[in-house]
Amino acid sequence: MGKTTLLISRRNPFPSVLLDFFLDRGDTLFLASPTLEENADEIEGYRHLAWNPRSPISARNTMLTIENEAAVIDEAYLLYEHGEESRPLHQVPGTIIDISIDTALRGGLFICKEILNHFDTHSRGDLTLLLAGYPSSVRPSLESAMEGAFRQMGSALFQVYGESRIRIRGFEDHRENAEDFYREVTEILRANDDKRWGKWMRPGERGGIFSHFSR
Repeated sequence: MGKTTLLISRRNPFPSVLLDFFLDRGDTLFLASPTLEENADEIEGYRHLAWNPRSPISARNTMLTIENEAAVIDEAYLLYEHGEESRPLHQVPGTIIDISIDTALRGGLFICKEILNHFDTHSRGDLTLLLAGYPSSVRPSLESAMEGAFRQMGSALFQVYGESRIRIRGFEDHRENAEDFYREVTEILRANDDKRWGKWMRPGERGGIFSHFSR
């Protein structure tokens, strides 16, 4: 029997590999992202909700909508995909920096706060962070800063909630083909290994898809 699952992404569309995995699992599925699909009201299998990463009110309303329809969320997956800003920092307009901070940093914090509040209310819940980072050994300053903030947020959450009934973990990758990353994440999810919580993992590194590292 499927679970009640929330997928959150600041970019459209949500990776089809992950979406198909949860649909095939039979989940009651909610997808939150900034832009609704044209036929959002007609899609079978999941509910697509408009989420504004720049607004704490939008984060709260997203959770209230789900709570009114599904009562309890079992799992939430928050996806960070890198942007395309590759210019040196001195060439990046201030407006781009401002938008990046609002959507990548503030947005992640706003929605995490609401998800964790929901989990705390029900004394259970699983949160998975997915970081599809910039595919280069030399990362642009803006992208590096946003990725670092997301990663460190996860590392702090691992520590704070490590002894609670809320489980948190993270998957990180920096390959050109993000689809390979998402596919390997679904293999780990199928394995249902309860020991792999409270840390960042890098699927696909030496040692097989289950190799990991801790932060």
